Amino acid sequence: MPNANIQSDDISLLTFKNDFSNYSWVLFRQDAIAALSVALLTIPQAMAYALLAGLPLTAGLFASIYSSIIAALFCSSRHLIVGPSNAIAILVQSGTADILYTYFRDVTGVEREVASLQILTQLALLIGIMQILAAGFKLGRLTQFVSHSVIVGYIAGTAIAMVVNQLFTFIGIENMPGDHSIYEKFVYFATHLKQGHLPTVIIGLGSLFLLLGLKRLNKKIPAPVITIILAAAVVHVLNYYTFNTVITEQIEESQWQNVLLVGDKGHLHELLPNFSFPSFDMSLLNYLLPVAFAVALLSVMETSSVAKSIAASSGQRLSVNQDIFGIGLGNLVSSFLTAMPVSGSPSRSSLSYSLGAQTRVAALLNAIYVAVALYSFSFLITDIPLAALAALLLVTAGNIVQPRQFFLCLKATNSDAFVLWATLLSCVFLSLDTALYIGVVLSITLYLKKAAIPQLVEYEIDDDGELCNLDYARVHEHKTIRVIKVEGELFFGAADIFQTTLKTIAEDDTSTRVIILQLKNARDIDATACLALQQLHDYLKGSGRYLIACGMTQQIWDVLSDSGIVEQICKENLFIFNEDHPHLHMLKALHRARVLADTPSVVEAEAEVVVLGQALPVEVEG
Repeated sequence: MPNANIQSDDISLLTFKNDFSNYSWVLFRQDAIAALSVALLTIPQAMAYALLAGLPLTAGLFASIYSSIIAALFCSSRHLIVGPSNAIAILVQSGTADILYTYFRDVTGVEREVASLQILTQLALLIGIMQILAAGFKLGRLTQFVSHSVIVGYIAGTAIAMVVNQLFTFIGIENMPGDHSIYEKFVYFATHLKQGHLPTVIIGLGSLFLLLGLKRLNKKIPAPVITIILAAAVVHVLNYYTFNTVITEQIEESQWQNVLLVGDKGHLHELLPNFSFPSFDMSLLNYLLPVAFAVALLSVMETSSVAKSIAASSGQRLSVNQDIFGIGLGNLVSSFLTAMPVSGSPSRSSLSYSLGAQTRVAALLNAIYVAVALYSFSFLITDIPLAALAALLLVTAGNIVQPRQFFLCLKATNSDAFVLWATLLSCVFLSLDTALYIGVVLSITLYLKKAAIPQLVEYEIDDDGELCNLDYARVHEHKTIRVIKVEGELFFGAADIFQTTLKTIAEDDTSTRVIILQLKNARDIDATACLALQQLHDYLKGSGRYLIACGMTQQIWDVLSDSGIVEQICKENLFIFNEDHPHLHMLKALHRARVLADTPSVVEAEAEVVVLGQALPVEVEG
């Protein structure tokens, strides 16, 4: 049965219509209260993620305002809060840093910042186009082939990357130039630890303890906003006043002026976005495409995961492709506004739902609150210490890893554990986009390996012509008529095993005159499987034996008919499944088999499951 929370994959431009048609003051009040609390979390996170990605603050704030509004209008989920995320930010930073180091190594100052913004606009444009095309071609369901172990392993890897990157800011050490693996950065950090700046460490530790303390005291307290305001106030006071305390006696006053602020590394530039077509440098396309695809895929996976987890509680029905379409439009808007790529935010979406948000209006109000804060208090933002934002990111990194999911993936199956560790270790020792590709490829490969093993179930025919269980002790007795039920995928990856197993059965039992294949539960038959059926038919025919296929769905019949297999096997030996008479195809097949085998009565047989040539007892459905 399909998931009850998933609806049709048709794309709509009026998905928000139902929310607005029955809207009331009561719903508005609930949405407005929830949105205010979410906005107090969004503002510091958006700035922190922009700095984490090595971009101006406006890149994160504009994405949380304008891109978020567009995505909220066109996504199917009513509770999804869209904006920059930690995993997206660290992946963007990794990709842009590599390009900047390769092509703009000698560029500094404003020119380097302009180059990074041009790279960002191209990246966001590619991501938006990829996601809109994926939604248009209804490719959303393909995300189901990527196991959750990949996402868990990758999120854990990005959390480690975030911690390592922010330790430089937290301690006050200059980061490594260029793009390097997490392992290389950690070794560099450990060998340069003595270069740490004590006032920066004090601000960072104070912010960290305050964040954890406020969170422990009451989760509803806007701890990030309170922390960055207090950290900015402390640095401001210590910059301009002298206190007769132990700390200030040991630390020269000028050292507090060396505590890096947001204004030293991240600038707001123009507060109003400049809507312009993104510049496109074709020479960078080969480098941008892998990063863009990785970000687009991660954004889709993150958004889908968040939306489904909330829908499991709310009962809302979702459209995967509609959510991809909404995120794609949001990223397209980001490319025109020089904003960061966006995805569904796990922390902000969960907070919004837990605070009682009812409709997508909460996401729209959240964006409006962020805009009001940006345009009203922008003069205060540049005085925030970077160490305070680093502390916020360190806490966030700890929150995004869910131990229960991590250990569940480790214990579930060996395949899940292998994919998780491979993805996580790839994040540590390789680039983050490469790590994501490795995880996805491994996940799909393991899925295809399992899907490529069809089950062939052989049943006994009783005196009434009914199929029944087989005594395991009588598996290897010779039979004149053998009835084999095929279950599973019959695409090209499974065709060889399908053909080999059936041929082995025919070779082992030379007394078999007719093989009946019941194909009611077979799926996704293709040209390779048709060829396997043809070769099996030719092999049996060459030794004076016959092949009959029954229980075929209309889809399988159409494929066999179009490929010419129907004419080769003969229509008299093929029987389509009829829902009005679910057992009629088997009765006809048995009658035809007895005629071909020239047997006056039902031959006793046995039921066996043949998987890769091995027989196992099974339960038979009624």
